Amino acid sequence: MAGTRAPKQWSLSKVETITSFEAWRQNLQYTLSLDQNFAAFLVDGFTWLKETNANPLRGIADDGEEVAEANRRTAAQKCTYLDLMLCQIANYCPIISRNTIIKNSTSINSIWQSIRLHYGFQSTGGHFIDFNSIFLEPNERPEDLFQRLARFIEDNLLRAGGNIHHHGEVPEADEELSPSLENLIVLTWLRLINRDLPNLVKQRYGTELRSKTLASLKPEISQAPDSLLDEIHSATDAKVLRASIKDKHFHFDRSAKKTGCIRTGRQIKCCVLCKQVGRPS
Repeated sequence: MAGTRAPKQWSLSKVETITSFEAWRQNLQYTLSLDQNFAAFLVDGFTWLKETNANPLRGIADDGEEVAEANRRTAAQKCTYLDLMLCQIANYCPIISRNTIIKNSTSINSIWQSIRLHYGFQSTGGHFIDFNSIFLEPNERPEDLFQRLARFIEDNLLRAGGNIHHHGEVPEADEELSPSLENLIVLTWLRLINRDLPNLVKQRYGTELRSKTLASLKPEISQAPDSLLDEIHSATDAKVLRASIKDKHFHFDRSAKKTGCIRTGRQIKCCVLCKQVGRPS
């Protein structure tokens, strides 16, 4: 059916971002899943062995009687389909050695991880620290910044069977984005836009925040970033103006006491007697 067709698959280039890679991966995985001969190999947890002379069937067994006879396949037949699928992936991934995908892979996830490693997208404990290097770029919209923060956190969620341990253990299930983590993303987003913005949001939305999370109010905040920033800038300008006026009065008072002179407009009036004895006017 035309409605189930994915966009035409494209090849990876030498330079990709995590976003463009994920778009490529998801489109390719969906396209492959439409072929029932490939679908089983795309299921999480399905593995095979590297292709060697000692393991020509890659550890794949014949289907048992529990599989309908019409769909039953021998190990050799399944290996043929597996090779066809791996060749398809390799065709769209010219930046990776074909043997890495066709002969040395052991699961669909191992292929994705090899590609991520090539581009430097591999999830590591150290990679998470790069979150601290995200800033609002010149001419970047606040919403674009938020999406970058969200994508980074989502990409660094722990995966079951991954290579990252947490307190000595590998998660048994994929980590989900918790409400507290969503709140942290929004808070970081506000702080990177303007360091005074979190406090203003706390004041402006104080009533709602009594019963809602910060992340729940993100859509509302997104609709009023300009007015919030204008309020911050106005308050800052007023503070600078008050400080300037206070500073002028301070210097005026000190000058008058030392010289016995008073500035009025462009003229300076001095008491001659006071000036001679060196006392304030």
